[in-house]
This record gives sequence, C-alpha cells and structure tokens, in this order.
Amino acid sequence: MLKKAFVIIIALCALGSLGGVFLAGLNIYTRSTTPHEAAPATSEAPATTLQTK
Repeated sequence: MLKKAFVIIIALCALGSLGGVFLAGLNIYTRSTTPHEAAPATSEAPATTLQTK
C-alpha cells in the first residue's frame, strides 16, 4: 500500500512538472506572436516643468 501511494505521488509530481513546462512554453509562444504596441504619439507643445527657488 505504501509503495502504491509513493508511485502515485511521484506520478502527480511528474504530471505537475510537465504542466509547468507546457505553461512556460505557451507563455513564450504567446509573447512571440503578440504584436507590440505602437509608441504613444508625442504632443507638439513643449512640456513645461515647475521650478521652485
């Protein structure tokens, strides 16, 4: 009985590890296929800053 429980625990750990590898690969694939956002347009008016003396 103890040997069977040990085998089941090892199998669950192996499946969990494979699931983690799958999710990591899916993340890399999603990042590589998602188009990048365009840079925001800059305003033509110069930015002013407040300076205190």
